Amino acid sequence: MNETLRENNEADKFISQLYRKSLSVSLEDFPTWALDLLRQVIPFDGAIWGTGHTTTKKFHTQVTLDVSEDIFNKLLEHLPINPIFEQIKQSLGSAINMSDVISDEKFYHSELYHKCFKPYDIERILSSINLDERSGIFTLLTLYRYDREHLFTAQEQQLQSRLLYHLMSCFAYRQLSEISIKTGIESNQEEAHISALCDAKGIYHCVTQQFFDVLDEHMSKPSHQIFPIDSFNKNDHFIKKNLHFSLKKVGELFKVSIRVINQLDTLTAREKEVIEGVCQGKTFKQIAKELTLSPSTVSNHLYRIYIKLGINTRSELIELVQKKV
Repeated sequence: MNETLRENNEADKFISQLYRKSLSVSLEDFPTWALDLLRQVIPFDGAIWGTGHTTTKKFHTQVTLDVSEDIFNKLLEHLPINPIFEQIKQSLGSAINMSDVISDEKFYHSELYHKCFKPYDIERILSSINLDERSGIFTLLTLYRYDREHLFTAQEQQLQSRLLYHLMSCFAYRQLSEISIKTGIESNQEEAHISALCDAKGIYHCVTQQFFDVLDEHMSKPSHQIFPIDSFNKNDHFIKKNLHFSLKKVGELFKVSIRVINQLDTLTAREKEVIEGVCQGKTFKQIAKELTLSPSTVSNHLYRIYIKLGINTRSELIELVQKKV
C-alpha cells in the first residue's frame, strides 16, 4: 500500500471514529480526545485548538495538547510579526506550513521564533483556520513538532485541511447534544442537529449546518452571522413564516432550536391535552375527570380537533400524532 493510500485510509477511519464515538466522550474531554485521534493520522508533538467569532475576534474556547496554555497569550502578543497569520487568513480552510511562508534561516533567527516558539521547544508549525461564513464562527487548529528535522509534508497539509472541517462540525454537534442532554430541551436526536448556541447579542458560539439549511429553505432572507435575539427576548418561543423557534437559557448563553411547523401546532393547549388522553387510550369520561371537564366538553374539543386537522376518526388522529413525534 502506498503512502497516499494509507493516509487516506487513516483519514477515513478518523472521520468514522470521530462521529461514531463522540457521544461516548464527555464534552470536557472531547477536544483532547479528538486531538489524540488526529495525532494517529498526522503525527505531532503539541497542538492548539481554538474557536471564536469574527465580530469579537476573541476565542470562545482555547484547548491545548502537550503545550503550555500560555501559548495562546504569546501568539496574540506576537501576532503583528507572525507571517503565517496573514497566510492562513488568505487561505481559509487550507493548512499552511511555516516553512513555506518564511525560510528556515530567517525564521530561526527571528524575534518571533526566540520569544514565541522556542520557549515551548516548538520547531515546526502547521496552522489553519476554518471559517463558517454563515455563522461567523472560526476554528483555529495548529500542530507543532519539537524536532526541527521532522518537517510537515504536503500530504499532511492536505490531510489537516480536510479533517479540520470534520473536527469543527463534530465539536459543534457535540456541544449542542450535551446541552440537550443536561437540559432536556430535545426529545430526539434529530432536533439536536437543528440547533445553535448564541450569546445575548445573538453572536453564535456553535451551530449545526442543518440549522442554516432549514433557515435557507424556509426564509427568503435568513439572518446569518448574528441571530436576531431581540425577536424573542421576552418569550421562550415564537413563530416566523412556517418555522417554530424555541429558546432555552443555558448559563449566559441561549440554546435556539428550530423546526418546521406541523398541523398540531395550530391546536390550543387544551386541545393538545385532549389528544394526549386519546392517544393513551382513555375514554371521554377518564379524560374529562383528569381535565376537570364534562364528557360532552371533551367530545366537543375532539370534534373541533378533527375539523382543524381534516380527519374523522381516533385512529387517524393517533396515526397523525405518531408521525409528528
